[in-house]
Amino acid sequence: MKKFLALIATAAALCFAESAPQTHDGFFMNWTLGLGFQSFDYVASDNDNYDMKAKGLSAETDFLIGGRIMENTLLHASFIIVKNTNDIERYTKNGRKYDESEGISEQMNLFGIGATYYLPSNVFFTASLGLAWFSIEIDNCSGNYCTAGSTDTGFGFQVGAGKEWWVAPEWGLGAKLAFTYGSANDQDDAGDASAFGINLMFTITYN
Repeated sequence: MKKFLALIATAAALCFAESAPQTHDGFFMNWTLGLGFQSFDYVASDNDNYDMKAKGLSAETDFLIGGRIMENTLLHASFIIVKNTNDIERYTKNGRKYDESEGISEQMNLFGIGATYYLPSNVFFTASLGLAWFSIEIDNCSGNYCTAGSTDTGFGFQVGAGKEWWVAPEWGLGAKLAFTYGSANDQDDAGDASAFGINLMFTITYN
């Protein structure tokens, strides 16, 4: 992973001086923010523990940074967060729902390597893969969220497509639709967590 990040940093540094206006040929930085749907599942490995589920509205933010590796193709590090805005529901192994499910939320995190390709029309396709993990939060810290726990790191990926319009020599604005998936084992092999999200986001790019 460190070698990939070093490659991205080197590509960005070398390409920065070669960048021309309204072209995808230099330093690349992209930020997106939007809403959509996420489904989260946690299956406990111990019959004494409870399973968890959450489905509904999600908020996602992505940050990509890198540089050109070939014409209209950017290599980048990807930082992705998908947060489920619905409370987690907890169930016993026999399917009985816990009543005290309110105030528990989940967040999927993804850190990895990706590539984005632009067509001449500024329609783009993007994909990232890397390490995924989940954070569980409980609203019991004097009204502020606190981290109740997190899983080990597992595997995750994102694929997406969108369209941008140049609004300045080096800046573009547009929209992106993305599918993000992650899975990871809980700490001490207590269970398995997985989630997928589909989100529509506003995107801003410096290139």
